[in-house]
Amino acid sequence: MKRPLILSLLFCAPWIAPAQTHVTGAEASSVAEYAPYPKYPDVARWRRWAGEGIFGCKLRSDGTVLSVEVLKSTGYDVLDQAAIAALRQWRFKLPGSHLVRVPIRFKMSGVRHRMSGAVIFD
Repeated sequence: MKRPLILSLLFCAPWIAPAQTHVTGAEASSVAEYAPYPKYPDVARWRRWAGEGIFGCKLRSDGTVLSVEVLKSTGYDVLDQAAIAALRQWRFKLPGSHLVRVPIRFKMSGVRHRMSGAVIFD
């Protein structure tokens, strides 16, 4: 009895695919001492939105982020806002005030077919 229920739940959950956020670039990763990844917004995950953007972080003298500016948009405001929210929490090892460019990519890592439940990975 449990098996049909589990299978029906799998088929009723269309478009579920793992979502990933990547922070790329040697500059940011080598100078950040605390760098949580952005949360992939649920609305973007359900609509399968992905994008890559570049964000400028203006730093305070203690290495915390004073402000974040979108230098190149991901193409979706909700993804840009998720990146900005995460970047505001970052802490860098740089003394003095600096501007650090951080590339962030939101990517869906697989495609789940609505009826079969199979996952096809890129």
